[in-house]
Amino acid sequence: MSIFVGNLPFRAEQEDVAELFAPFGEVANCALPLERDTGRKRGFAFVELVDPDSEDRAIDALQGAELMGRPLRINKAEPRSPGGGGGAPRRGGYSGGGGYEPNRAPEPRGDRPSGAQGWEDRSYGSQNDSFGEGRTRRRRSSYQGD
Repeated sequence: MSIFVGNLPFRAEQEDVAELFAPFGEVANCALPLERDTGRKRGFAFVELVDPDSEDRAIDALQGAELMGRPLRINKAEPRSPGGGGGAPRRGGYSGGGGYEPNRAPEPRGDRPSGAQGWEDRSYGSQNDSFGEGRTRRRRSSYQGD
């Protein structure tokens, strides 16, 4: 079994977490996962003690204990699900709500044009825009590195 230690301060090191659990038994393993992109700590840890009974005692005793001013959340670690990620399966696409509802009429669009129409003009500002007066636009050139 493994113990999940949540709400861990980002400056905490493996030694700090192992020292917290040492009074309850020998620490077999202590891991602080890192973010894949940045290499920074993710704010939680997994701890394994040699004796499973001591793990239960440590969970009960350390629930809500503070480390570097932060109250810790400590519980039994859940086994990883195959495929990683956890949660509901992804079905792709934007899931920001507003999905298809069969018995609901679409909202009226009014005089609003479609999003694609005039897209290029909006990206450079409108013709009536006084901000761009007196400014020249340059076309990007591709530098070949002669």
